[in-house]
Amino acid sequence: MAAAAASSTEASHVAPRFHALLLPFPAQGHVIPFMEVAHCLLDRGFAVTFVNTEHNHRRVLAAAVGAAATSAGNRSQLRLVGVADGMDDTEDRDNFVRLNATMKEAIPPHLEALLDGSGGEGQGEVGLGKVTCVVVDVGMAWALDAAKRRGLPSAALWAASAAVLAVLLGAQKLIRDGVIDDDGRPLNLEDNLFRLTESMPPMDGTFMAWNFMGNRDAERMVFHYLTSTARAAVAKADIILCNTFAELEPAVFTTGESPAAAILPVGPLHTGSERRSPSHQHLVGNFWQTADDACLSFLDAQSHGSVVYVAFGSITVMSTEQLQEIALGLEASARPFLWVVRPGLAGKLPAPLLHPAAGHGNCRGMVVEWAPQQRVLAHPAVGCFVTHCGWNSTLEAVRNGVPMLCWPYFTDQFTNQTYICDIWQIGLRISMVPNYVSGIVSKEIILDLLERLLSDDGVKQRVQKLKELAEMNMGADGESARNFNILVEHMTRSMP
Repeated sequence: MAAAAASSTEASHVAPRFHALLLPFPAQGHVIPFMEVAHCLLDRGFAVTFVNTEHNHRRVLAAAVGAAATSAGNRSQLRLVGVADGMDDTEDRDNFVRLNATMKEAIPPHLEALLDGSGGEGQGEVGLGKVTCVVVDVGMAWALDAAKRRGLPSAALWAASAAVLAVLLGAQKLIRDGVIDDDGRPLNLEDNLFRLTESMPPMDGTFMAWNFMGNRDAERMVFHYLTSTARAAVAKADIILCNTFAELEPAVFTTGESPAAAILPVGPLHTGSERRSPSHQHLVGNFWQTADDACLSFLDAQSHGSVVYVAFGSITVMSTEQLQEIALGLEASARPFLWVVRPGLAGKLPAPLLHPAAGHGNCRGMVVEWAPQQRVLAHPAVGCFVTHCGWNSTLEAVRNGVPMLCWPYFTDQFTNQTYICDIWQIGLRISMVPNYVSGIVSKEIILDLLERLLSDDGVKQRVQKLKELAEMNMGADGESARNFNILVEHMTRSMP
């Protein structure tokens, strides 16, 4: 199947000198930071071909309401391309084991054509010229082979924490040290805790990025996939980037012990458009976006620091019983709340929550299917964030100074919870509280934790300090900004 492309109607008549191809792993938590890298490169004068799987390409375009954002200014140098992932339309794209296997076979032929300037309809119309450099997801490290064969400068971006990447790169040492077995299962650990190096924080072997998926065969395959692709990315890419900043994970970046010590932190990458004028606002890779920004008007009507923002990402699954307990806990708090419920799940909530005017009690909230999360977290009315602890959401909360109530679901989210609650101490965890039984967190627990978090001045002070460090890194003289300059210099120093 030919690659499908969407391009601006304002194509440049002169091809930019530098043209980057970006290939993220097909999950929202990866597409979002890659899209921000794309726009950072566009700001530096690059043209960008952004390659999604066809499935996600359609979702991103639909979410962008026609991708109107790509028609402003230098956004005319952005081309969005969709390529086949090898799965049938009826298959579940959340089955990452299956998806990883099919993509590795289906995508390379399209990638080869795109690198040679012959793939994807619309290439000549946009006039971007041949690709001169490549940035791929660490999880797509096999794509680096095509770049290397052409002598193209390349980088690999890790979209999660540097600590998780360090564990993947250090997996063989953990096996030798008897921390995990050959398939990643923890062995004989006291309280399941281990340290990758003496200077790094303790980590829970039960909740590593490949564990806690409910299927041991899948966990084993994910372990081998993640560790092998991480090693391949380090071996093949010229530069390894990570969406983090040094002060957030000092044990990784301040010593030479960590296997990931050589990566360049370039975060927190902006994942919203608040830093640009309205004419330069842009698509950032959300899958559920709609044109409805009514939630921002709702926030404008609330007092400072009063709103509980609840959002569990694009994959997290909860039972009807649990959703109802959350609803009852929010209602009992008598605090205003904004709750993002994925499409199709709102029907599981109590009717008064969806239609408070027809209901009763103290419900003063708003339930939506999508919210502009970066703008929400930046709003002064938001007091805390009930989150699944995805890395993007974690960084967005940090860079906006918002405390977190942690509700991790799988993969790296448990490691992020450890950072939030134990190391940075800017949030509370739900999974280790009294009266947590039968896998259901009661409304009483939710209410208690919200009140504790919102009244903790120490948490507020610590998260404000991290916000200041994030802003410093994002500034022109910040370390993350300087590291991005290193990337740009490498990508532009020679032409193939």
